[in-house]
Amino acid sequence: MLDIIRDMRTAAVANGIIVAFHVYVALVWEGLYFLIPVAIIGALVFGAYSTRGRIGAGLLAVPQAAYLLLVPELIAAFSSENTPGIMEYLLIPFWFLTMIVNFFVIHAEWTSAPHPSSED
Repeated sequence: MLDIIRDMRTAAVANGIIVAFHVYVALVWEGLYFLIPVAIIGALVFGAYSTRGRIGAGLLAVPQAAYLLLVPELIAAFSSENTPGIMEYLLIPFWFLTMIVNFFVIHAEWTSAPHPSSED
């Protein structure tokens, strides 16, 4: 089970679902300008999946940092003022699970990459 969580493919699929949902949000509710950050995050996730190793871990860390900045907004979506709906009850826990998977994958990819030799 831990191997599945630490696999870059798992992180790419989970992040891809979030990106696909936000493409839908951009097209239906927000407008095309919202596609700009979504496309950037999608490109970073694709780059992380394609390169792997330390570079892949670094590329995946950028969307992860953006996700961490959104945690207060995600928690606020459950407040009594906003009356959460089915999307909040589905998307927000999935988003938190994606962040946990990303942490495992970043750690696994960073530590499994060959270290540059300091002895020459």
